[in-house]
Amino acid sequence: MKSYISIHDVTPHNMNNIENIIQILKNQFNIYKICILVIPGLEWKKGQIKKLRIWQYDGIEIAAHGWNHKAGPTKSLYHRIHSTIMSADCAEHLSKDSKKIFDMMKNSYDWFKQNGLQIPRLYVPPAWALGKIKIDDLSRLNFTHYECTTGVICNKKYRFVPLLGFEERTLLKALIRRFFNSLNYLMALFTGIIRIAIHPDDFNLYLKKDVFKYLSKSGNSILLHELS
Repeated sequence: MKSYISIHDVTPHNMNNIENIIQILKNQFNIYKICILVIPGLEWKKGQIKKLRIWQYDGIEIAAHGWNHKAGPTKSLYHRIHSTIMSADCAEHLSKDSKKIFDMMKNSYDWFKQNGLQIPRLYVPPAWALGKIKIDDLSRLNFTHYECTTGVICNKKYRFVPLLGFEERTLLKALIRRFFNSLNYLMALFTGIIRIAIHPDDFNLYLKKDVFKYLSKSGNSILLHELS
């Protein structure tokens, strides 16, 4: 089985933690094809951006991850349910209309170019929630790949790719997540590829052992653009 390994929610405040996760992936699991998801619309300092450049130079792929990773105050009923079950207050796409989503994604892409970073191929909306934007609108942006909850979109084509996540802070939600992770892993045995999403605190939460278990079974790691 192939695996796509991503580290989410890279911010100016957790760079040391992200560095530690990268080293664990490389040294303990021999995983070198890694994608980190950077939140651009925060207060980044020059030294931190320089560190992102160094990671890119070392072969780490960087993807755009929303703008500020925070939902607006206005929420639809669906968004409120989504927040309760899955996304808390981070699914910023769900509180915006299609034009605002498009503009935000364009600004996210431009941030990398303006700061001397390699331009991202991949866009991952916070909580994998793309919201009201249409696939035709996605094709007008400069990204080549987009992640959503159930898979990947490229060139207006959708591909189902099972997903494993671990960021749960209560025992009940951790047990529910463990069940769905097991289900998704079984499906990945048929699709031949699994997405493994790591968040900054996952090595210290309820599903820590699960993260290491699935990483040890991850097989050959790839980057999403290698699917097409």
